[in-house]
Amino acid sequence: MVDKGSHSSNLRSKAEAKISTTPSGGPELTIEEAKELMHELEVHQVELEMQNQELREAQHRLEDIRDQYTDLFDFAPIGYIILNEKGEIENINLTACSLIGIDRTKILKRALSAFMGANEAHVLFIKLKEAFQNGILKPFELEINRNNSGSFHALVQGSITKNIKGLLQCRLSMQDITEVRQARIIQRQHKALQSEKEKIQQYLDLAPVVFILLDKDHKIQMINQKGCDLLGYDRVELLGQNWFDFLICKENGKEYDPSLIDFERKIKLLAPELECKVRYKNREERMMSWHNTTLLGKNGDQIGVLSAGEDITVRTKLDEEKQIYTDNLELKIKERSKELIKALEAEKRINDLKSNFITIASHELRTPITIVMSSIILIERYNSLGQYDKSNKHIARIKSSVDHFVNILDDFLSLHQLDKGIIQIHKEVFDLEPFIQNIVTDMKGLLKKGQRIYYRHTGSKRLNLDPKILRNIILNLLSNALKYSNDQINIKSALRTDHLTITIEDQGLGIPEEDQKNLFTSFFRASNVEHIQGTGLGLSIVQRYLELFGGNIQFKSVLGKGSAFTIVIPIS
Repeated sequence: MVDKGSHSSNLRSKAEAKISTTPSGGPELTIEEAKELMHELEVHQVELEMQNQELREAQHRLEDIRDQYTDLFDFAPIGYIILNEKGEIENINLTACSLIGIDRTKILKRALSAFMGANEAHVLFIKLKEAFQNGILKPFELEINRNNSGSFHALVQGSITKNIKGLLQCRLSMQDITEVRQARIIQRQHKALQSEKEKIQQYLDLAPVVFILLDKDHKIQMINQKGCDLLGYDRVELLGQNWFDFLICKENGKEYDPSLIDFERKIKLLAPELECKVRYKNREERMMSWHNTTLLGKNGDQIGVLSAGEDITVRTKLDEEKQIYTDNLELKIKERSKELIKALEAEKRINDLKSNFITIASHELRTPITIVMSSIILIERYNSLGQYDKSNKHIARIKSSVDHFVNILDDFLSLHQLDKGIIQIHKEVFDLEPFIQNIVTDMKGLLKKGQRIYYRHTGSKRLNLDPKILRNIILNLLSNALKYSNDQINIKSALRTDHLTITIEDQGLGIPEEDQKNLFTSFFRASNVEHIQGTGLGLSIVQRYLELFGGNIQFKSVLGKGSAFTIVIPIS
């Protein structure tokens, strides 16, 4: 802006210089004329001052307008540049300086072509030459370098004018269209992709199976016509929907998650193959089989999944029916096999029984029969001689042999009945303690010299059980204790709320450790009792009887010190 005081001082100096060069000769004035002249001079002076004031105000307004236009020029949203015919920058606004990245003081008088590559500079030269000839600079694009920071694309256009000296100049505008240009590129790419998508859609619509394209968030981006027809939806209803939330049925009220972890890429992928229930638009749930192909970007990131699916409801139902039929067939085969195995085992057991029976009959039955026969012959001889008193001894031997024979037959009969399953349980209420005391009394006739039986009971006394079967169990265990021991026999019984426990303990031969595993096998006899009479059926029969009660038998035995057998029977 111009200094007002210095401007007035310059005007006064010029006026005084002009008066000094003007001749001063003139007519003499009277006093009245002089007064009138002074008055006129004062009026003219006032008029001049008023004119000067108006001029100063006009100058101020012009300066304000100039400042405003300077601001508009500098701070316009696009760049403005004034070039001379050489292409040199005569003036440039701040926006253009900011785009190029150089201060205005360092860019004036420099060629604009200095801020671009050789090809771009040649284009600018041709365009400016045509503009100065035709009077207009038509719009065109230039790639202009930023100061040490890449480049930008600019849309350049302008017009040709003359400056105050009458010289031609080009006033051009420069607009950064880098983002617009990128947007145009993206738009062209989008159109190309859309065209490819339409082609792919046409191909997919021809496929006989369902095709679905999912993005990385499992949202449907494409689906073929087969999929729309099968699911019952229009394509617009499916696009953008989450595949799992919208179509896949929940399993047991939980979200279905068929994802797998790719540990190498550390991303979550869909399983290559999966079967799941899909909910159609009509709310029907049908089984579908899917083959999934994961789509990966250049960096290995998942960008989507292409899934091909088909309705396998009918096939699945047939497979299930086939599986049920197969399972039933296998079950029947297993049942028949078990029955056959049982039959074979029963046949083998019968054969073993026959074989063992023959062995027992040839050994155990022959002995009492021989004793009976020899005793009868001796009795007849003594009777013929009239020696009747000598017959009593042999009559006792016959009775003992008959009892032994009966015991053997009872064992065989019990085993036969157990094998056939024809034994019935007949429960009745009775007192346990006198029941066992009676058994002990009945067995006293079998006691050896020096043998004694001690019995002790604890707990309740009355119970509801089959007394006949319980008697057979106790008799078998007690007869074994008497048979294989010469010393004291201890019997302990305890009746609790829910079970009965009976222990029979002897101080006899004991059982060899290697024989203990076979102790409950029919016809098995320990290796250290072969010289003592027995069928090897007693413990087997006891165990089978206890199974009828739902009970069990346990034992402890030390060779040479004796054995203790304990039975436990549940009481309902």
